Amino acid sequence: MRTRLRHGLAAVLAVSALSLTAACGGGEAKDDTKKAADKPSAGQTTSAEPTAPAAAVPLTAAQMKAATLALTDLPSGWRTSAGPDTPEPKADKPECQPLAGVVAQKISGATMGPSPDFERGNAESVLSTDVFTYPADGARDFVTSIGTSLDTCKGFAADLQGMKMDVTFEKLAGPKAGEESHAFRLKMKLATVAMTVESNMMVVRQGTGVAKIVHVPANASGHKDFDGLAKLAADKFVKGAQS
Repeated sequence: MRTRLRHGLAAVLAVSALSLTAACGGGEAKDDTKKAADKPSAGQTTSAEPTAPAAAVPLTAAQMKAATLALTDLPSGWRTSAGPDTPEPKADKPECQPLAGVVAQKISGATMGPSPDFERGNAESVLSTDVFTYPADGARDFVTSIGTSLDTCKGFAADLQGMKMDVTFEKLAGPKAGEESHAFRLKMKLATVAMTVESNMMVVRQGTGVAKIVHVPANASGHKDFDGLAKLAADKFVKGAQS
């Protein structure tokens, strides 16, 4: 029996609020001499009003495609695969919901890009990458919520379409990528089918884009492959998001 949890994520950047500058003003000049004094002399330039920074815009479809891992990027032995869509599980603790929600294929509020899935062997190892984007501060808020949840959540019970699971996690060092990133391992104990699934995950933000990288190894010895695979996917994501 093959149990497959498909994961989706996206990326976004928040831009700081605009600063408004107050203009200094005096009364209008009463005579031509005053007006002449206020005019810049030859060769003197006047300072322009400060330009407000452009609002952060979501990644384009072309950027998300360029930021997504392809089969040709992977070592030999991998092939494309497909899995069922995974809805967002509901955690029994609010501080843990960001970690529960990260396994969903579709991320609420985000515009989803490509979500390819790959497998090696007889579905022994699975790799999923999802790229998505948000307007304004959405990407930053999403990644911040994951970091906060990793610091405050101590494990949780969740329900996935009637399937009960107990979830614990541990932070991983992982490769550093993008403007911010978090790596962690979720351990999902599925009582219904007497199975425990361990998923290595990395969430990376670059600008207004986010990538979620999920690696499910065949066994415990396969965890050593995660850093290399995550770096491969994260580096391509960052380069594509900046294109």
